Amino acid sequence: MRKTNYFLLFLFFFMAFFQGCEETDDGIFTAPITLYEKIGGTWKMNGIIQVDEVAKATNLKPVEMTLTNKFTFKSFVIALNVDSSFQPATFAVTGTAPELFSTSGYWQLDEPYYHADQTASNILLFSDEARTQQTDKLTVVKIPAAKTGAKAVLELSLTRMDNGSPYVSYVYNLKPAN
Repeated sequence: MRKTNYFLLFLFFFMAFFQGCEETDDGIFTAPITLYEKIGGTWKMNGIIQVDEVAKATNLKPVEMTLTNKFTFKSFVIALNVDSSFQPATFAVTGTAPELFSTSGYWQLDEPYYHADQTASNILLFSDEARTQQTDKLTVVKIPAAKTGAKAVLELSLTRMDNGSPYVSYVYNLKPAN
């Protein structure tokens, strides 16, 4: 009996020793998903709100005004083009909506991933391919959780400032054009 117990104990340790040496293969390395993959594409107008930042700061009414069905904003479409490796390329705005920011050029995010400090990402718009002449900045208010369905909503905010103080913002609520 004692000999059998020693044999089983030896067999257990022998198997455990070789199990510990086995290298676990948990798949191949996959690069993390960037915001370019979530934001890149063609987006059309779902709604737009004008926010009076001065009224908001001083508690005056009205603070917001819906512009969706005014000034042909419904025709607004923005294409945030990415290359085959999901790097930002060009952007183009089409439609007959008023031009609140540049309608074509190059774009990039201020950071390709979510900010560690939980602040909003910014889409930087440039007039040149070298991305040295910034024309506008759009703040990403809401990042789409999916590219289709009810969660496919991208919200961008364009804020106009005077001497460092915001006076008006436009919040674009966009859905995929496809």
